[in-house]
Amino acid sequence: MITRRNFLLTSARALALAPFLRAIPARASNLDHLALAGPPAPLSLPLARLAQHPGSSTRIPHLEMKQWRNPDIMRAWMVSGEVQVAATPANAAAMLYNKGLPVRLMDVNNGGILSILTRDPEINRFTDLKGKKALLFYRGDIPDIIVRFLAAKQGMNPDKDMALSYVGSPFEGLQMLLSGRADTALLPEPAATAAELKAKSKGMALKRIMLQDIWEEVTGKSLFMPVGGTMCQASLAEEHPDVAKSMQDGIGEAVEWINGHPGEAASQFAGMFGLKAPVLQQSLERFPLRRSPAAEAREEMEFYYSALMETAPRLTGGKLPDEAFYLG
Repeated sequence: MITRRNFLLTSARALALAPFLRAIPARASNLDHLALAGPPAPLSLPLARLAQHPGSSTRIPHLEMKQWRNPDIMRAWMVSGEVQVAATPANAAAMLYNKGLPVRLMDVNNGGILSILTRDPEINRFTDLKGKKALLFYRGDIPDIIVRFLAAKQGMNPDKDMALSYVGSPFEGLQMLLSGRADTALLPEPAATAAELKAKSKGMALKRIMLQDIWEEVTGKSLFMPVGGTMCQASLAEEHPDVAKSMQDGIGEAVEWINGHPGEAASQFAGMFGLKAPVLQQSLERFPLRRSPAAEAREEMEFYYSALMETAPRLTGGKLPDEAFYLG
């Protein structure tokens, strides 16, 4: 299990190794085999589908899907060339790029939609969290920072007006909510849907507040919150632009298939999350994947990155990525 402590330790080690990793040439020349990777999260589903059913769009004889469970491994795989394409939190791609690591953003998606789940009858909207206890995960990282950003935009000081506590993973938050040790918790998909279904089976009423709705409310923009994305080695994009474009098209087709066949997708990929297929199916039906190619989403991404930087500049490497970051 990835705990918050392990995440910080591995991230620190990876950034300390960055000067040495930059010297390792990324290998994208041998394209009879292309390695893909992603975490156990919805943002990985398009790559997982593509690896199983590449069709004719990728023009690569063999695609291999690997799973990473800590960012240290993901970074090492990407810069060494062991992996050419990876699903990643969108901010992590920007951070790597701004640290000088050779990556490009291929696209962004909404995989891992965040929601507040609560049993508290007094909480009906986000601002009702004022004066209440709420359980978050990954302190100081994207889930925490987004909650803090949204709270500040609605006139709340999260350190004074909210009683926030933290667990090391969404799974821990799910268990604490269902066991009654927490009344209100932040959860991503598909864990939030799993919590609702389990609570219903136990006769427990849970209300959901989607952070996407609050994001639209406080920013005045109807754009989806691009929490996830896909990045590739710079060498793949620069030396084999036709293959990179083919991969982008293949990912888009995979998203369309997943959205059009949620039952089949759930049967194939529920094991990635340790969930039963009907849970993932309901999550995909309620919250279909939304995806945009990186170049088309640049304005949207700069808005998102700027919002993160208001609270935690380090989450993007301290600045906005330049135009070369966004793969056309």
